[in-house]
Amino acid sequence: MRCDVVTVRAYSYIKLRFHVNRGMVALFHCHMMHGGYFGLAATFIAAPELLQKHVKVPEEVIRMCKLRGIKTSGNAAGNEGFDMTGLPTPFLVNRE
Repeated sequence: MRCDVVTVRAYSYIKLRFHVNRGMVALFHCHMMHGGYFGLAATFIAAPELLQKHVKVPEEVIRMCKLRGIKTSGNAAGNEGFDMTGLPTPFLVNRE
């Protein structure tokens, strides 16, 4: 995947479309430091079925997840399909 920078003007939005011919994990994020505090970042996991054929998660990482009660299979919530029940809530910054 080619990396580029896209400028998004205030009160606007963009649509990103990309073609994937191999599994990948890509981080899209805001280049302004304070943007991260407001959740202006996203991780795209494209073609996970292809990615799983080529990337092996180290057993030590799986062991650490299990020790912390983090699910090691399924979708982002550790469930099957589109069931996002139990997905952790995002960290919110107290602005008071």
